[in-house]
Amino acid sequence: MSKTIKYVECAHCCEVVGTYYVTCPYCGYKLAARRPTGMDPLYGMTDDEFYKRFGSM
Repeated sequence: MSKTIKYVECAHCCEVVGTYYVTCPYCGYKLAARRPTGMDPLYGMTDDEFYKRFGSM
């Protein structure tokens, strides 16, 4: 099973960190909480989620 890891840039030190962090591991800055957008973009899906939703194309 493959998992997609998403990354964000810290607004304080500009380092790239995973979205699973609450605070930046480099500078300690509190990262913004993720909010659901109501959209379901394909590029954020894991392989398993894609095949469950669309089947094999």
